[in-house]
Amino acid sequence: MSIRVDIADEADLKYSNEVSLPEAINDLVDEIVAQKPEKDQLGNVMSAVTGRNGRVGGQFLSRVGNTPLVEVPSPNPLVKIYAKCEFMNPTGSIKDRIAEHILNTAEKSGEVKPGTTVVAASSGNTGSAIAMACSSRGYKCKIFTNSKCSEEKINAVKAYGGEIVVGPTGIPADHPDHYQNLAIAAAAEPGCYDVDQYDNLRNPEAYYRSLGPEIFNQTNGEVTHFVAAGSTGGTISGVGKYLKEVKPECQVILADPHGSCFTDYYKDGDHNGATSFLVEGVGKDSIPGAMDFGLVDWAIRISDAQAIKVCHEMSQKEGMLVGGSSGLNIAAAQEIALTLKEPATIVTICPDTGLKYLSKYYNAEWLEKQGVFLDERYLTCKRYKSPEILGAELKHASLRK
Repeated sequence: MSIRVDIADEADLKYSNEVSLPEAINDLVDEIVAQKPEKDQLGNVMSAVTGRNGRVGGQFLSRVGNTPLVEVPSPNPLVKIYAKCEFMNPTGSIKDRIAEHILNTAEKSGEVKPGTTVVAASSGNTGSAIAMACSSRGYKCKIFTNSKCSEEKINAVKAYGGEIVVGPTGIPADHPDHYQNLAIAAAAEPGCYDVDQYDNLRNPEAYYRSLGPEIFNQTNGEVTHFVAAGSTGGTISGVGKYLKEVKPECQVILADPHGSCFTDYYKDGDHNGATSFLVEGVGKDSIPGAMDFGLVDWAIRISDAQAIKVCHEMSQKEGMLVGGSSGLNIAAAQEIALTLKEPATIVTICPDTGLKYLSKYYNAEWLEKQGVFLDERYLTCKRYKSPEILGAELKHASLRK
């Protein structure tokens, strides 16, 4: 009698982005039991399922997703705010979800195969996630970013064995030296595959298939508002689509740093690019194809100083060392909470860990150099601006569904 023993590996492949690994293993165990294995074979089978000493088998990268949802401070007693701890993914960021899904899909379609060089433009986290995924699959990768990217994220790509090219920052989106255009040029070479996270619809699909269902299930369907910043637009578009399908009244709110073009586009249906802002991995100077503004109900602008201040509050009062985009998201959720008059459940995202920004947002010298002060000078420092909420009535008619 022949019995499969590669249970954990099969679970990783079959159930990726669909159900949790424990659920997958339970299903496969039921399948094995139905085969009625001999007693002397059952031990080997179960060892493959659970691993030695009760450990779950399978590759480290199979631990993407199913991150904790934790309550964070709310300024309104009627409103609960929860944050999805995406910094608990293998590379410490939410981008592991798209790296896994995009590469899985590209391998199945034959777009990526042995010998392929995977190319990605990234503000840093996708670069790390792709480099990690490629290292485990035997592919070379080449990551393009700009000088705004933290040293920690640049070094992470190198640590995973990836090649990284750092272009200039503060140049127009159509400039040939813009990091996205450098990646497009490199990906045109024979034997290369472009992750193209900004325009690849597999990006929001990854979140639609995994993060959206997780949020809905972890709140027992009680989520009323979803708050997330955009960069590629994948997270807010994928999760927003899922939540509106299962709960149409759920409000989707775009958090955006002052200086990004997204809020202008939401309001005017057009934009003039971006101005300077410090928070990495959120905001943009152009509109990506992965962003679906039709799903966005409100938008809110948050300043660099407010986002970074919330980061410090989270680390010093909640024990959560999070990145700047997490601070921006939580700040936006708190501002939205203040406007609500009825009980509500807001869910937001902590996209990455603060360990990636110890040289920046948690470095007093760097903050002072950038004009960010978290003491009594906070409200008057050059990086502070009052939050600005743009309701549904201000959304440009061309973007309404």
